[in-house]
Amino acid sequence: MRTRLLAFALVFALALVSLSLGQPAPTAFAQGGMMRTECKEDLTGKTITLHTFGDLSGPFAPITQPLAAGFADALKYYNANGGICGAAITLQQDDTAGRQEQTQSLYQRYRAFDPKPLMLLLYSSADAELLREQVADDEIPVFLFAGSTIGLYGEQADTPGWIFAGIPLYTDQFGAFCRWLGKAWTTDLGREGSPKVGHLSWEGAFGRSSETAETTAYCAAQGVEVVGGEYFLPTATDVTAQINNLVSKGANVLFTTSLASGTALIAKDLVTLGLEEEVLLSGVNWALDSSVGLLGQATFKPSGLPSTDNIYGIMPYIWWDEPTDGTKLVQEQFTANQRPLTARGISYLAGFGAIDTYIELITQTVNRVGYDNLSGAEVKKTFETFKYDALGGVFKYNFAENVRAQNSARIGRLTYARGADGMPIVVEVGGNKLLVPVVLPVTTEFETVPDLKPGGADVVN
Repeated sequence: MRTRLLAFALVFALALVSLSLGQPAPTAFAQGGMMRTECKEDLTGKTITLHTFGDLSGPFAPITQPLAAGFADALKYYNANGGICGAAITLQQDDTAGRQEQTQSLYQRYRAFDPKPLMLLLYSSADAELLREQVADDEIPVFLFAGSTIGLYGEQADTPGWIFAGIPLYTDQFGAFCRWLGKAWTTDLGREGSPKVGHLSWEGAFGRSSETAETTAYCAAQGVEVVGGEYFLPTATDVTAQINNLVSKGANVLFTTSLASGTALIAKDLVTLGLEEEVLLSGVNWALDSSVGLLGQATFKPSGLPSTDNIYGIMPYIWWDEPTDGTKLVQEQFTANQRPLTARGISYLAGFGAIDTYIELITQTVNRVGYDNLSGAEVKKTFETFKYDALGGVFKYNFAENVRAQNSARIGRLTYARGADGMPIVVEVGGNKLLVPVVLPVTTEFETVPDLKPGGADVVN
């Protein structure tokens, strides 16, 4: 009951905020965005299937359930507007519950399909690392919103494979953050001394992906010392010991490669320890999400703002509240399908954008080789020269033969919507007071992130 009440309250709150901020009414734009490639073949009457599996009920569920909603709503919209050159798009989707054995089992089933999948959409770094060699053997390309170096480039980071990421590598995200932090510490942030960062992340491939010798050296060259790392399980309920360990080493910044509950837990325990003003919380793109901002309202700072106010991090896409044709389309479909505003975050946006990207990938491939010659191998060839602004620029892709990840981003900040008087907007529904999380760009221009995989162009020797 409480969950349903909070969901309803958030819908109401965000609706009020949209009105108070004077956002224009969303309107749809042409099918596929402003840069859709014209079809050379009419595929009317045919069906093309998109295959996906991932954690929909385990620790990643708060993020992946909205992702699945984005898939569904995008398919509904695009099928109603021509599909892929007239072909209807269907979705084959399964849940791994976050278990690697289930991931492997599902993959064995999917690889046996006849015909094989043209592409897989995956959700996590661990799944990508598990299946990296297998998808190459089976010639099935993968698109995912996760960025571990091993999954994309292999153990030695020297073998670009069949997996392509819609966000920058986590190493490169951390490097981009350090590059900004070294310049902004005493100026934009008004802090004294020098920035010293401690990693505090989930245990596992995702959480450990940003703490490497290469990122530590690069950050040092930016005037940012990395003091070490601490890790915790996604099921943890207390990380005060880990925070104290890092602070005792001098950390005045915590950088997290976690999402949703993980980031909110760190924010809560910073308040518990009274360190919320002394230690700046930051993270990869997943740390800047409305899911974090909602969970953070379980604990408030002495200032009266939620524990998750003023988290800084990486923003490699256009956010919901930035008025573009793409965000207007997504908002329109989100409202039309009556999605709860608890899903109004990066995952839904990414799910919608992934379908748009798939349509463009298949369109370009059909144009090049013909529908009868469609295969995973041909889709990979398209990926290797794929330059596309998905949703009219919400996501910008610039892959190449040796590039497997999106490579540009801005710095962003998670905070809460404010009214004309500058005060946070508070909505009370059924006795529950809610503030409305928003993500704001701190830097306006997208910049190329540093290449910090082993042997990368920006590695400090």
